[in-house]
Amino acid sequence: MSDMTDESMTYCAVHPDRETGLRCNKCGRYMCAQCAVSTSVGYRCRECVRQVDDKFFTGTGNDNLIAGAVVGGGAGVLVFLGALTGIALFWLAAFFIGIIAGGALAEAAFRAVQKRRGRYTPIVVAVAALVGGFGGAFLAGRPFAIGIFVLIGIIAVLAYRRFEYK
Repeated sequence: MSDMTDESMTYCAVHPDRETGLRCNKCGRYMCAQCAVSTSVGYRCRECVRQVDDKFFTGTGNDNLIAGAVVGGGAGVLVFLGALTGIALFWLAAFFIGIIAGGALAEAAFRAVQKRRGRYTPIVVAVAALVGGFGGAFLAGRPFAIGIFVLIGIIAVLAYRRFEYK
């Protein structure tokens, strides 16, 4: 029998209690199965994958504020007007208006930041749509109508999807 020494065992760089023989094909760091990310060129560590992804995220913190203000303000105004006109009672109408207006809001915000995306911009615009939409609904006095929920939800989803990196 051969004795294995601790020197021949390798451990994950992130989880030092886990033995592994798997290495990142870019930086060579040892990684466990939980840390490994399957790519088209083999397994890479999360840090190397994040470095590649960072090339696609060119947005700044100011871009997050601008996109959030455009979507949140637009959603607030749209929901306020929708609640005053009675769309809050008709969820089917709110659905179709939400698709058109939400898409326009998301595109306006995307162009306002010159088509840049940040890593957290989708979350920022979705939360801004929810806050602005419910703010407009409370100002109009109809915060719990089903049409309002449909309208706000569609705007938030469309804004999120427009800024999401695929």
